[in-house]
Amino acid sequence: MAELASAAGGVRAVHSAIARRTFAAVRLGVGPAVTPTQLTHDAIAAGTYATIAAACIGASKAVGALTRSDETDFGDTSDGDDDRPSPSQTARGAQTIAILHGLIGDDMERTGRTLTFPMSIRVDGRAVPVKYRALAAAFPNAGAHLVLFLHGLFETESAWRLGGRPTYGERLGSDAGTTAVFLRYNTGRRIATNGADLSTLIEQLVMAWPVGVKRITLVGHSMGGLVSRSAAHQAAESDRRWVDLMTDVFTLGTPHLGAPIAHGVHVAAAALAVAPETRPFARLLARRSAGVRDLVHGSITHEDGHARDLDGFDVGAPSDISVPETVRHYHASAVVTASPQNPVGVFVGDGLVRTLSAGGRNKLRNIGLRPDDGLAINSAHHFTLLNDERVYSWMRDALLADGRSSES
Repeated sequence: MAELASAAGGVRAVHSAIARRTFAAVRLGVGPAVTPTQLTHDAIAAGTYATIAAACIGASKAVGALTRSDETDFGDTSDGDDDRPSPSQTARGAQTIAILHGLIGDDMERTGRTLTFPMSIRVDGRAVPVKYRALAAAFPNAGAHLVLFLHGLFETESAWRLGGRPTYGERLGSDAGTTAVFLRYNTGRRIATNGADLSTLIEQLVMAWPVGVKRITLVGHSMGGLVSRSAAHQAAESDRRWVDLMTDVFTLGTPHLGAPIAHGVHVAAAALAVAPETRPFARLLARRSAGVRDLVHGSITHEDGHARDLDGFDVGAPSDISVPETVRHYHASAVVTASPQNPVGVFVGDGLVRTLSAGGRNKLRNIGLRPDDGLAINSAHHFTLLNDERVYSWMRDALLADGRSSES
């Protein structure tokens, strides 16, 4: 609601800019007689927008009071008098929060607002502390092969249950003897920041897991794939022990070379800033999160990207971090057309990520993904990759192909 109040201010600025130009043009034709009309207009407009902003801010305070119960989500886990789930523990509430995170999650965290949480393991919507007893209770059938699932921008761990079907993790547990661990994180933060947190979380998870961990697989949808790569890169740089257990990474519809929509918004913000009538819209776009800004190039390190730079027509030059040769990096892409080779499908991709970006390779950039480790599905969109039979079969077969299992 507070953001709506800010948006109302932006609309008011556009309205005022257009009104000023209109009244100026009228004055040139009829002289100063229009001044009383302009004064009346300005007074009514000011009152209307002030009322809208006040209503939004008031609603924001009311919602904030109701949602402060979420602050206990990572605190005392003992049974209390009120067993009702907090908003972040329900699918609908968590999804609403996830959208806010994607839009302004970095600002929410920086200003200490309600509804910002650390990266966490989630079971039935609830956060599970990375401690032996909590993990043993949450994962009674814990195995030695962990498969960690990371959602994408604006998503939560519930996204993997697309269409109400069993998740990849649940099916792999039956077919490959793995244990699925679903994570939730604030997608508005810098990808490298989430990558660092993921690396730390996995290190703690390996130490606290109820049985000895022998193998780790990471699965990321969209932005989640970049967070996975960032975590692995930072773990290798800092000699984390868990990285030696990682054998596979699956990235599904991940914009390794950047996402066209993020690039377009970056340039649009610069274009809208040129004229006073559209400048408020530019300021609104400029508020987009650091996570969204990192998608311009698919940036996975703190040094790469322009998350804090001013918007401009120059989007800068990317720096590519190659995937390690010791880990198999599988990558899946989708096209909206019936044929993966259709030129329209190759250009549009899954609607949000192009095929070449999901494959990490074009004429100018190459992060080292092997074409033979890729999967392209047709007649599908970006979110199809979250739960699709073709993707699951490919993933299952890849995990079983090398002969290593959770019992090895």
